[in-house]
Amino acid sequence: MSIQKQTLPNGIAIIINDDGILQKIIHDSFGLFSIQGDGTISFVDCLESDSIPKAYQFIERINTNDVAYDWELHVSDGDNISLFSFSGIRVDDENLLIGTPNPDDTEQFLNGLMEMNNESINKLRTFMKEQQQSAGSQDDEWAMYDQMSGLNNELANMQRKLTKKTAELERMNELKNQMLGMAAHDLRNPLTLIQNYSSFLIEDHREQDIFTDDQFQLVKQIKESSEYMVQIIEDMLDISAIESGSISLEKDDEDISELIERVVSLNRPTAGKKNISLVTKLPDKSITKKVDAHKFQQVLDNVVSNAIKYSEAETEVEVGIKEGDENALIIYVEDQGQGIPEDELGDLFVPFAKISSDPTAGEKSTGLGLAIAQKIVEAHGGYIQVESELGAGSTFFISIP
Repeated sequence: MSIQKQTLPNGIAIIINDDGILQKIIHDSFGLFSIQGDGTISFVDCLESDSIPKAYQFIERINTNDVAYDWELHVSDGDNISLFSFSGIRVDDENLLIGTPNPDDTEQFLNGLMEMNNESINKLRTFMKEQQQSAGSQDDEWAMYDQMSGLNNELANMQRKLTKKTAELERMNELKNQMLGMAAHDLRNPLTLIQNYSSFLIEDHREQDIFTDDQFQLVKQIKESSEYMVQIIEDMLDISAIESGSISLEKDDEDISELIERVVSLNRPTAGKKNISLVTKLPDKSITKKVDAHKFQQVLDNVVSNAIKYSEAETEVEVGIKEGDENALIIYVEDQGQGIPEDELGDLFVPFAKISSDPTAGEKSTGLGLAIAQKIVEAHGGYIQVESELGAGSTFFISIP
């Protein structure tokens, strides 16, 4: 009997144990996994370092809730880095993981696996009827048939559970975004008024000396607090818009060096208060990329201001450009700050996540900036990575195609 070559679905399907050790490769279009004799290959071995802590949280979520849906992890094959969407489900004391480069492809990939297995099962059934072999050989074939049928059942169960969980999560996420948007809009106007009125009072005091020193300090605190709260509101509206899928880019050819110089110039006064040197290393020739200038400036401003915020006085922050692979452009922001513990790197881009490193001059942080920056960069088809050594500083890399 001749068996035709099948068109394989594009994705990864593997089974791991509770510790993340690979138990079985169901399908791997990208050749990322292989079963070794010592049984020590881990799911996280194919991930970039920044995604490893998040991957262990993903596995823990499956162990706790029996299912986890749409976790974004950076996958590396040694040469290239790609963003994958992983979902997982608990099956017979093990974890079945499905990964695709696009979260919208997960259901199609599951369907493809089931169709492929159904075709193989039908061919195996026909082959077994045609062949008259020894009882032992037939027993082996029936065992294979049972195994493939069981796998199909597992995949079907996973698809049903994922579909149900997806619908529930979408409803909850939509409700959350609606409430978040309503609250943010309702709060922004009165907070902006407080901010503006306190600014007017400060100006009046400087012209007419209307407050005592203690009263003036209170007015300044009101202004600073209102500015911080307005920033929180703006970030909440940004993250709400991004998560609801309504982020839109108005791309145009932009000189990246000019964008960097603009952001550095805007951050020099803040750096000057801490005697931090802001230096740039930019190419002589202009480098043009299609980006949304406003949103990309927001990304650069967040990363540069963070570098200043977490750096000690009398240090240096360097912003530069270097070429990446396949005409990609890499912008780096390097500081001489405190550094970030390795086990906390995965939390940097999680909304509202807190790390143990604190701003060096009591600056405030909303905990949303890097999450927003990551989403904007990914919407441009790029990615953000970070390298850090505790006590020696951090370097953020922003890659755009």
